Amino acid sequence: MITRFGVRNYKALRDISLDLTPLHALIGPNDSGKTSVLEALAALCKSVDSPLNQIFPMGTVFTELLWDGAPGSALSFCCDLVDGQFAGTYQFECTPPAAVTNVLSARRETWTPAGQGPLNLFAPLGSGATAVHFVATRLVPGGTDPILVGNIRNALSGVALFRWNARMLRLPVILDAARRFTMDISGFGLAQCLDDILGLDREQFRRLEEQFYRIFPQVKSIQLVAETAYQWPGQQAADGMPLKAGSGKGISFQLHNGHSIRAAHASDGLLLTLAYLTLLFLPQPPRLILVEEPENGIHPKRLQDVLTMLRQFLSEHPRTQILLTTHSPYLLDCFQPHEVTLCRKEADDSVSVHPLKGMPDVQKQLTVFGLGEIWTAEGDDALAKSTDHGAT
Repeated sequence: MITRFGVRNYKALRDISLDLTPLHALIGPNDSGKTSVLEALAALCKSVDSPLNQIFPMGTVFTELLWDGAPGSALSFCCDLVDGQFAGTYQFECTPPAAVTNVLSARRETWTPAGQGPLNLFAPLGSGATAVHFVATRLVPGGTDPILVGNIRNALSGVALFRWNARMLRLPVILDAARRFTMDISGFGLAQCLDDILGLDREQFRRLEEQFYRIFPQVKSIQLVAETAYQWPGQQAADGMPLKAGSGKGISFQLHNGHSIRAAHASDGLLLTLAYLTLLFLPQPPRLILVEEPENGIHPKRLQDVLTMLRQFLSEHPRTQILLTTHSPYLLDCFQPHEVTLCRKEADDSVSVHPLKGMPDVQKQLTVFGLGEIWTAEGDDALAKSTDHGAT
């Protein structure tokens, strides 16, 4: 699990560090850096087993990701890890040479908890790749302890970032063997994920259904049916539409009253709940699940059911971690102060982060009000100013 995460010079994240819990929420107004934190976390995790062209958003010029865009500025991610008997700190750093700002060099290092380092555990990636289309080798152990290398990879590999779009969740999918057990950032591919689970382990699929029925008792069964479907996109925007291209699988819900509902006509909340369950019942759930605004399309009561379900899953799978961004006070009522961090944009356009656990006003009011009520009543600025725990 990532217990602490630090970022320097990524977009508006000039220099921040925040403590993370197994289930954690980021709050704050629009344009306060919440999405950037998720992107930076995803990049850190991808750095242990992906080439550079898959670490950062495709088509992005590297210097545009830097805080000030200055040649030679270093973009750095680091985290403290605890995974079984292993604990340590991992850092990933990228620096474009001063003279040529569209060329990237990178290094990956780790420090032991006792500070016996740094130890360079991976072969350097080197430079010579443009920032738009990175070309680099995968990580290769570099003559040091391979067990420690493996520990870092195991602790960080497996990240999934989602901006759910109910329209994409309901689309039938042309099955693609290269994309088994995966969903696009928008949720496209849900039907294939379910079909993959059913094909691999029928009992696991049955357990998924049972969990789903507890929330939606009117549903009798979930079926994967043959129908005209859509192909997987090469690069899929969250609101884009893939091209229709042939036969595949879609989702149908059989009801106790004898009727059936295709995913095309199902409610957003039903599909979003099914998407969360599908992630949790994968044969290898992601180590880190990042979700932007999970409240979109879900009734507050259903949302609380989903949070209860996520907490139960994390208690049974302690190696998985979930980080959410939210604008919903109803969702925040499901969290404790130590599980929430407030993001705020400062006068110089940098982002500061403020843990709610360090806010005296929050602690005083918790005996009477829920966390969402306190947030709504106090407001972001007042809460941020009530503590000196924020960092810029």
